[in-house]
Amino acid sequence: MQSEELRRVLLGVHRQVMRHFIFRSDRAERWDMPPRGYDGSAVLRDDCDGFCLACRTLLRRAGLRSRLVYCEIARRGHLVVEVDGWILDNLQKTVVPNTVLRDYRWLRISGYEPGDPWREII
Repeated sequence: MQSEELRRVLLGVHRQVMRHFIFRSDRAERWDMPPRGYDGSAVLRDDCDGFCLACRTLLRRAGLRSRLVYCEIARRGHLVVEVDGWILDNLQKTVVPNTVLRDYRWLRISGYEPGDPWREII
């Protein structure tokens, strides 16, 4: 997929999930995948991990490989989705290259497939 086409697809996924995303902290830190058949049109009340899992579901449906990235911002844990250096993040208004997120401290990254091990970045 060409880079401009990739960016267009990523923007569409980010917009679709953000349109129906309502931030709600889940103190229990449950990482539940969206319900089977999730298409991005259902209201999603969750925190960053729910946002990322919803994005990842739609990215997989579009045939794109993605990874979850655990990071810190101002000493607080946060999760984002990475696709070829692009970041989908509920704290950003749009998809951004990972190089512009200077306040993010990248710590761990998942594999591409379910069950793949996480790796330390630092």
